[in-house]
Amino acid sequence: MKRKGREHAPETVWKAQELYCVARLTFREVAKQSGVAESTVKRWAVKHEWRDKRERIARAECDIRADLVLARSEMIKSLMKSKDAQTGFAVASLENLAIKQAEFQRAGIIADVATQYEKRPIGSVKDAVLALREAVEKKLGLLLASPDDVNFKAIADIQKALKLLAEMEAAHNVNQEDAPNKGMTADLAAKIRELM
Repeated sequence: MKRKGREHAPETVWKAQELYCVARLTFREVAKQSGVAESTVKRWAVKHEWRDKRERIARAECDIRADLVLARSEMIKSLMKSKDAQTGFAVASLENLAIKQAEFQRAGIIADVATQYEKRPIGSVKDAVLALREAVEKKLGLLLASPDDVNFKAIADIQKALKLLAEMEAAHNVNQEDAPNKGMTADLAAKIRELM
């Protein structure tokens, strides 16, 4: 009677696939990291068509990077024409985050955008404006780090936050040096919590 080989958990197979297709490791490296024989990894690659997936993922990532560059270019052109404050803030934030992302990539470090900002206490409109600015920058950073998450809802959320930010700055003179540090209304606090 022929003995059946050891069966691996599906999670092991899919993790190996991710290492090969997304991280683009060699079969030997995948085998080492997943604790599976290299011959098994190669068998899985054939069975699940990993080479084709790896190529499609690489092409998609390249397209996303190109689309981001084009989107940034369009936003800059739009800002130059409109000189709109909201567009200017979005462009500045995107450019700042793109520079940081490029620096991290050059250094071989993956940025954890979600932990770059401390949550600040909000006790005044000034505090709320600063917190909302940071939230928008964080959201833009997350979208740059994970282009797959870019969708109409994410863009609409950023637009809502930018609109609220502009309204708050105009209504409360927050940009001025001598602006009073007054408390917020419950309605304004609820809007900010919803957007953040």
